[in-house]
Amino acid sequence: MLNFAPSLTPMSLKHLLFFVLTAVACRHAVAQSSPFTIDHTQHLDRLGNAKDSLYQSILDQYKDFIWRNPKDPNARLERCRFIQTAYYDDYEEYNPNEEAAEECARELLNVFPKDPDVLLYASEFLYGDTAIAYLKKLTLAVEYDPVLWKTNGWKVYNQLAEQYANTDAHREALRYATRAVASNDTLDLSLLQARAYKGIKQIDSAIAVLASHLDSTDVGWVLNQKGRMLLELGAPARAIEAFNLAARDTATHQDLAALAQAMIDNGLHEEARAYLLKDYKQNQWKTTQRAQKLLEYDLAHGTADSAAFSYKRFTDEKFMNDPLGVYRLELFVRSPGAGWSWADAGRVILLICTIALAFIVPYLWVLPIHYIGAIRRARGKLIPETSFHWGLRHFWVACSMLLVCDLLSILLFDYPGFLSNFSEEIAASQTNPINKASADMMLFFSTTSFVYTVALIDPEDIRMFFSHLRYNAGLIRRQFGLGIALAFLLRIGLAFYQALLGAFHINLAEEVSTVMASSVVDNIVSINQFYNPVLGFMFVVLLVPFYEEVLFRGIFLSACQRNIPFLWANIAQSLTFALLHQKLVLIPFYFAFGMVAGHFARKTQSLTAGVALHVTNNFLAFLAILYLQR
Repeated sequence: MLNFAPSLTPMSLKHLLFFVLTAVACRHAVAQSSPFTIDHTQHLDRLGNAKDSLYQSILDQYKDFIWRNPKDPNARLERCRFIQTAYYDDYEEYNPNEEAAEECARELLNVFPKDPDVLLYASEFLYGDTAIAYLKKLTLAVEYDPVLWKTNGWKVYNQLAEQYANTDAHREALRYATRAVASNDTLDLSLLQARAYKGIKQIDSAIAVLASHLDSTDVGWVLNQKGRMLLELGAPARAIEAFNLAARDTATHQDLAALAQAMIDNGLHEEARAYLLKDYKQNQWKTTQRAQKLLEYDLAHGTADSAAFSYKRFTDEKFMNDPLGVYRLELFVRSPGAGWSWADAGRVILLICTIALAFIVPYLWVLPIHYIGAIRRARGKLIPETSFHWGLRHFWVACSMLLVCDLLSILLFDYPGFLSNFSEEIAASQTNPINKASADMMLFFSTTSFVYTVALIDPEDIRMFFSHLRYNAGLIRRQFGLGIALAFLLRIGLAFYQALLGAFHINLAEEVSTVMASSVVDNIVSINQFYNPVLGFMFVVLLVPFYEEVLFRGIFLSACQRNIPFLWANIAQSLTFALLHQKLVLIPFYFAFGMVAGHFARKTQSLTAGVALHVTNNFLAFLAILYLQR
């Protein structure tokens, strides 16, 4: 038999041994020429498409390094940081490795329970009161062994200051910020300190700490933050200094439009335009939005010539940038001699047509009610007369004026927001729901609604009311008492409704307290904040209940009741009343509110009980808003 197996001779064994030793030596030499680095940031840069396989390979290298260097806490710490950050999604703010990182931190703490870096790293997984309690224990360790904590003690105080700042414990934040700066004189916590000083009403101290830390070596976005804070504190000169220093940092993106708005809000109008113009010229994207900002500035604060030029630049891009000509009319007020184009005339004509349409639209529901009433009369069905004189003509006028006032309030105070519904290139001027424009819009709408409502009241009805008030005050008091009692009964029903929805895990805590849509609450808070809560009380508790009761339980119900059965008329006005309050989950409450108020308007032949019900409900809601606003 032929044997193909090779025979091992002493010479071949010698060659094999030489080959193995050479391979080991080469591997050792390669390992020595490219040593493993424990810095986790360098390994993050290596992760790419083959993330999973490379991630495990890097962990194996960490494991091998730690096995050879078991007493090196930094190696284990960098391994934990690598696990913590390798898969972190900055956009979604989600980390699938969060539990693995926490487990790594626990193991690290067990192996090196007294190492300052390890103890500080563990604090990154704690929040709120737990983090504060843990960090305060570390301050005891710093005081007990200051030599060991010489390079890390300030970090403990810094983190404590930030934790207290997050909980609005301003004095504690200042205390630990001061200790952190004392331990590290290169540390800049001026923004944190300024916010804390502002929180305890020490404005001069806040300005002083920021002014002493305006350095051209700071990063641009930090200087911008300091500038904005200085504007809020009422130090515009120092703010401009900060913005000018920030402008030198060309590597940092600056939100020039936001900076300009901050300057405008603080009265620095001339300085703001330079930033807006620079923002328009430097950026090639969203040019329409930037041109709009420049136009709004020029219409409010610029010269007549600059306003005319800005308007032409803004509207030349697209007709729909100012479809109703509101900006053009503002330009006319600002500069009557500015030339008109055919497009400008077309915009104003479109505005007139839109207002005319608001007067015509109510015919869509007024005419059907009229014809139903006519048919019923032709068939001999008698419809009982009401104690109120209002008919369909008054109903049409009331609906038309309601639409016109709503349209005008939007065009006058939130035209950019109106335009943003039709174009993504145009931005709403207000991003914060609590703003002066919201307050002005509600005040305008409520005032005009009150005025035209009073105009629709027959003078004889007013004389009759005051006559009853004089000679039959007892009846008026009883009706007011009835309305107040009904308001509390409806609130009890609302509590049962809340409990029912709670069984389906629908939380109505805030909605039940205010019984208003969030947008309406924002408008009321805006009035309280930018004007005075007394003015908010007058409008919300007194003015609004009066004109809404006259409109819905007076004009609406009376006009419909003359043409259709009372039950259907009451349902129609109640459903409309509920829908106009813009809160889907509260429609049952508002519907019940309208039905009850409508029933007692017919029963008492008066709106007194309904007004009292409405005033009481809005008073309770206003108190809830003041409480939430604290």
